[in-house]
Amino acid sequence: MTGAVEASRASRPLAGVTAIAVAAVVWGTTGTATHFAPGVPASVFGAVTFGLGGLVLAAAAGRGTLRAVTASGTRGWAWLGAASLAVYAVTFYAALADAGVALGTTVAIGSSPVFAGLLEWAAEHRRPTLRWGVATLVSVVGMVVVTLARPGGNGASESLPVGLACALVAGLTYALYSWAIARGMGAASGAVGTLPGGPGAAPVAVGTLPGGPGVEIAERARPSEQGLVGAVFGLAAVPLVVLAVVVGHDALVVAGNWPVFLYLALVPTVLGHSLYALGLRTVSASGATLLSLLEPVLAAVLAVLVVGEHLGAAGWAGIALVVLGLALLALPARRARR
Repeated sequence: MTGAVEASRASRPLAGVTAIAVAAVVWGTTGTATHFAPGVPASVFGAVTFGLGGLVLAAAAGRGTLRAVTASGTRGWAWLGAASLAVYAVTFYAALADAGVALGTTVAIGSSPVFAGLLEWAAEHRRPTLRWGVATLVSVVGMVVVTLARPGGNGASESLPVGLACALVAGLTYALYSWAIARGMGAASGAVGTLPGGPGAAPVAVGTLPGGPGVEIAERARPSEQGLVGAVFGLAAVPLVVLAVVVGHDALVVAGNWPVFLYLALVPTVLGHSLYALGLRTVSASGATLLSLLEPVLAAVLAVLVVGEHLGAAGWAGIALVVLGLALLALPARRARR
């Protein structure tokens, strides 16, 4: 009997690791999935994905969604998070379309923790740590290398600046979204957390995954905190659904596009975020972030094998540097000895 109990306990961390790894894998398929619906505008992909997925996540949070929207302590953070998420949804897919899946994903993911740290520094006056500075430098160098390694031709030089700008805006708005979620959860639980990877080195219960909004569901999150995430997604879904209908009418009436739309909304958005939240029950936020580094690697591999993009040795080296920078941010800080 005791052996069975111990085996059950031992299996819980493995189940958590598996859940987070699967979430990172499905997130890594996002850019490649858009390849199977050619001709669909990037803004429509973002609007449909987070519009439909957001409605599902808002409904799953139940009454907590309405409470988060109406409560004075969380209402403002919910609106700020929703506005940031809506912009992220459009600019992230635009980055994939104009800069390429590998480069767009890498720059968006790599820049988000940098913006998160700068945001915390400016808004909360938290001084950057040496590790944050080193990790930021490594990530920025990696983004520059992978950008310079991108081959030109076929209009690539014209679309590249737009794609890079969209990727940076996506990284910025994701960082702002994460900050709003963290502050809102702090207001809901009575304690304000800090952004992992930012200048504040103390780890918190809120896990952020670059490129995967929705994962800011706290470990063993209280209903009010889950409601805040539902509120953010629900509020963001409203303008995104309108955008999808107005801008993407022609794409929405094509039956062949809907398998891709439903996959993006239900698998990377709903399933991926739910698995990540489940994994955070037994895996630390820093460990989860390390596992999430599967996303940019898989995105690059699929971009080469499926989409037909070319990276070369320099491109892979740049991606490796970005992953290394993110890993430095994810490693738990050493506690000073007393």
